[in-house]
Amino acid sequence: MNTAIRPDRKALEDSPEYFWERFSQYAQTWPVSPEPLGSPMLEVLTPMGPLFAFDRGLVPCSKSEIQLILHGQVEHWEPTQHTQALTHLGAGRYQMTGQVEAVLDEVFFVLQVQGDDNGPLQVLLSAPTPPAVGSRVTVRLRPPLMAFRLDGSR
Repeated sequence: MNTAIRPDRKALEDSPEYFWERFSQYAQTWPVSPEPLGSPMLEVLTPMGPLFAFDRGLVPCSKSEIQLILHGQVEHWEPTQHTQALTHLGAGRYQMTGQVEAVLDEVFFVLQVQGDDNGPLQVLLSAPTPPAVGSRVTVRLRPPLMAFRLDGSR
């Protein structure tokens, strides 16, 4: 049997619209720099440096600042005292260190990555076994990091 197709595995999202509706309270407003027309990538300008995220919007983004939910799938997490907030590992991969602010269900949790005076970056993450609320962890994400936005955020 193909292990990539598992009937017992629950989908992380039903649609981009439903994902936005379900998790919009974790959206943050960030300056963005859309990539050239036709590219599905957004450059999100955070206090820790730029993040390149796959744009889950249905129409190209043309605004310079929009509300986004940044979502990643965790490849690995571990408790840490590490202080490097954000590291780009190349090929769409990121490592982030922060505090678990909320565990939303058996899969989703919110990681708060501390930036400078502009405030923290909140990232909605999914993992088969989320860490406990209040834990300080380092997560390594699978590519791609995704950016969800309202359809009207062009």
